[in-house]
Amino acid sequence: MKCMKNAKTIIAVLAIAFVVYNAVLFALCGFAGHGVAFWLSFGFMMVAFLFPTVGCLILGKRGLSLRDWLFGFPLLKHSAVYLAVEFAVSTLFIVLGYFVEVKWGIVFAPQFVILGVYLAFVISCLSAKRTIDELHTKVKDKTTFIRLLKVDADMLVNSSESAEAKKVFGDFAEEVRYSDPMSSESLFEHEKEISLAVAQAGEKLASGDEAAAIALCRKASRLLSERNEKTKALK
Repeated sequence: MKCMKNAKTIIAVLAIAFVVYNAVLFALCGFAGHGVAFWLSFGFMMVAFLFPTVGCLILGKRGLSLRDWLFGFPLLKHSAVYLAVEFAVSTLFIVLGYFVEVKWGIVFAPQFVILGVYLAFVISCLSAKRTIDELHTKVKDKTTFIRLLKVDADMLVNSSESAEAKKVFGDFAEEVRYSDPMSSESLFEHEKEISLAVAQAGEKLASGDEAAAIALCRKASRLLSERNEKTKALK
């Protein structure tokens, strides 16, 4: 229910921004006499409003908090940055169009690239969502999470080659072994973050990026410590 309320708030803000943008734009520029730079920029700006709105309707606030695999930024932040950058670029071309004749390709190309970069991050976040959805089925049983996490931690140890990696992954496996096996519904989101970090560490290790795998394992260790403290507080 709370996520739905947050999603509605975001949609309301986008709707207000959409109305204000169009009202100000056409109040200043009018409805006639515009060139290709104006209409291309206006079209890309409408797309910039559309994508976050559709994403919020489909995924909700929780879905927009999903993070991409590359930088770990939430989809909501990517959407806000995309909207701001597109607004700046489209406004620049609209203003330039009144002083010089700008070829349509020069207007189209950078805004299309901006859209493409944004969609790439959207796909990355949705890929993370699919992983989290798969992990969600693993934590339904209150004692399943730690058992599965122990298996994943041992696999990291067995897959590592350097002494440093084995030490980091081995320490993490020990932390998992002595963690409280009982979970709680209030810990599911936190436990998903731990499982996701361990899964990403395994992928980085498989691709040969041991440093990134170690960093992700340490992140999982910090999250596990927080989870254990919260488990104690819930008893």
